[in-house]
Amino acid sequence: MCTGSCAKCLGVTLIPLAVIGLLANILLFFPGGKTVGDKEQLTDEVLYLGGIIGSGVLMIFPALVFLGLKNNDCCGCCGNESCGKRFAMFTSTIFAAIGVLGAGYSFIVSALSINKGPKCLMKTNGTWGYPFVNG
Repeated sequence: MCTGSCAKCLGVTLIPLAVIGLLANILLFFPGGKTVGDKEQLTDEVLYLGGIIGSGVLMIFPALVFLGLKNNDCCGCCGNESCGKRFAMFTSTIFAAIGVLGAGYSFIVSALSINKGPKCLMKTNGTWGYPFVNG
């Protein structure tokens, strides 16, 4: 069974998804396409950097490991020829777990953001707040 080809395919698909998650979080710093005057207008969840840390940085590592897995034909170590492939599969499992942690972090930050709702300018007192939190 050739798991290296499957891992390479997975790495190729993870890189664009990680870049999209990274760019989506960066765009959240510019609501309405404009720069904000003060940090008060940004939601707390944007500052948690769920897309940059979770979907971006922590997904790039597994993608790069998966891309290099196809070329990892180590000749072995300690007299055991299959040791190199076992180590490659072990590292791919570790980095896949890191990717799952990143996806979990991004999911939790997104769920918190959906639960809280958008940050809007309140007409009653002229400050920025969450109108749907108590309603």
